[in-house]
Amino acid sequence: MGGTGCARWLVVGAISIALAALAAPAQVWRSMGPPGGNVQSLAADPHDPRVLYLGTTDGHIFVSRDGGDSWSLDGRAGPRLDGVVDTILVDPRNSKRLYASEWTLNPAAGGGVWESDDAGRTWRGLGLAAQQVRALAEAPSDPDILVAGTLGGVYRSADDGRSWQLISPAGSEEIRDLDSLAIDPRNPEVIYAGTYHLPWKTVDGGKRWFPIHAGLIVDSDIFSILVDRADPQRLFLSSCSGIYRSDTGGLSWVKVQGIPTSARRTLVIRQDPLRRGTIYAGTTEGLWKTETDGASWRRVTPGNWSINALVIDPRREGRIVLGTERLGILISDNGGETYRTSNAGFNHRQIAAVALDRLHPRRVLAILSDAPDPVVVTDNGGATWKPLGPGLRWESVRRLYASPSGWWAALSSGGLLSYRGEGERGEWARAGELVGEAAWTFQGGRLVKPPRRAFDLVVEDMGFSRNGWYAATAYGLLRSDDNGATWREVRFAPLILPARSVAVSADGNRLWVATEHGLAYSLDAGRTWSWHNLPPSAGNALRLSLAGPETLLALTPKGLFLSYDGGGAWEHAAHGLPEVPVRDVAAAGDTFLASLDGGGLYISHDRGHTWSPVSGSLAEGDFPVVAAVPGSALVYAASASDGLYAVELGSGSGARNAVASHASPSASQKQR
Repeated sequence: MGGTGCARWLVVGAISIALAALAAPAQVWRSMGPPGGNVQSLAADPHDPRVLYLGTTDGHIFVSRDGGDSWSLDGRAGPRLDGVVDTILVDPRNSKRLYASEWTLNPAAGGGVWESDDAGRTWRGLGLAAQQVRALAEAPSDPDILVAGTLGGVYRSADDGRSWQLISPAGSEEIRDLDSLAIDPRNPEVIYAGTYHLPWKTVDGGKRWFPIHAGLIVDSDIFSILVDRADPQRLFLSSCSGIYRSDTGGLSWVKVQGIPTSARRTLVIRQDPLRRGTIYAGTTEGLWKTETDGASWRRVTPGNWSINALVIDPRREGRIVLGTERLGILISDNGGETYRTSNAGFNHRQIAAVALDRLHPRRVLAILSDAPDPVVVTDNGGATWKPLGPGLRWESVRRLYASPSGWWAALSSGGLLSYRGEGERGEWARAGELVGEAAWTFQGGRLVKPPRRAFDLVVEDMGFSRNGWYAATAYGLLRSDDNGATWREVRFAPLILPARSVAVSADGNRLWVATEHGLAYSLDAGRTWSWHNLPPSAGNALRLSLAGPETLLALTPKGLFLSYDGGGAWEHAAHGLPEVPVRDVAAAGDTFLASLDGGGLYISHDRGHTWSPVSGSLAEGDFPVVAAVPGSALVYAASASDGLYAVELGSGSGARNAVASHASPSASQKQR
């Protein structure tokens, strides 16, 4: 009898989950920027140089079909979020076939060589998955031959990557930790390998190797090797000690003069396809150019630009596309005399924190960890972004908040900053004072009570209502009745308990506080308290979120727990959610969105009862923050690498219109 009942329950549960999945609308992701970010690699289609491919440090491949003027996200080479795409190659026989080399930030995870047959949309492994592949080259005279440089040595494939052979001595202490490769344009048996410790050469496809060190400073990493297309005996290479030239196929080298070597690394060297004597060197201190075969050089960018990749258009004289750290894509149409930013569609910012203006939903504040201006704001749903004043660094921010009267930032080291002023003319400044019992502090080895004390406590969470603001700190729960100017303690009966998170109703009468001793609940703005603890299996709540008048969400070490009666009874959100910690959760009506530790987004259309993964490559990314727009069918998802997205969670025309009003149409895309 019990078995039958259990089976019936399982069938009913399966039907409920299936019906929820059928009813769930497709999610539409709209990229909001901010534009720009870190570019790791660039490649051009040899048949159509207007088609460019861009590789990133999280496996993503962007494509441009107009010479770099605009970009779109095409796919991901490999499944890992820490896959660094160091090289992209376009097969000269088939423009839709791409190769990519990848290494991971976790050395034990390998990387490999990846192949796409549909111009970068989908990828499959092509071997060397256990290897960190730091360089990849295709033989110009025989495209069937690929050579890969890894931490363990040099590998060669003679069949388009279907099989690989180690062609450097196994276990070699010298030919390992590869940074660069080059193949003679006429003879595929001649291969140059740049290692962590000087360059090496083979003239018989790897059977024998010999050092080509004469003239080089010892202990030089070889970042890039260039073989002259017209004279294979003429080489350029870059190392941490500068740029060198050889006219003897590497048998001897002469250091190129004219470029300072202090505090610089030359990461890429390229020869102008229309002017043989013109060579560009991309360094960590700008782009350098010679028009005299290296006899003299001049810097043609600001010195604070760090150049990771560059492409020179063979059909449009003077057109250079630069891939940089932090600044994204920069293009020159006059050989480096002037530049313009070209990041339309390339949204690859690392967002450290985000806050939504509850009175103006199209206004979003973001803290960026990879941008010249770390604090940016959009007033029009991502159509444009602008800096928001000085005084705040991304590494100092713990969390951002939008109070009823403006922006606030909780600092990792303790204390609060508020934004004062309007637009770029304003600034971030320390704010808040502790008064009353909260102002007690140790001075000279004893506890004293000054009349006032600057707010210097670490804030774990903040909550805002019409009648008061709250801050959860290790000292306890604090309250401000003057828009954050002064803060005083809130006692739980006779106790002061460390507070981890706070949720407050709009009118301020109901308060929920997660403490180290359980979940405290007040119906009278904190004057009296009761305890509504989570189930013992959940542990203590790490963060609380209010998803409706009586719907409370609790993030715990054991996952997400939900209460539909204001904290009286709780259930584990386990139907469809993996058994990993939930990083953040947001609610828009009956639809909830959860971001997971380790990456991935999950969605529920029935107020958290059942969950399913959000489809699409973007949803596989790492999203530290998801936040709901009050009163709409939107949430914002802040990516650790791809900027900010507005996600449509509703299915009605009102939701679609809301999404359209919150995102730039030119940056929108239906996620595959």
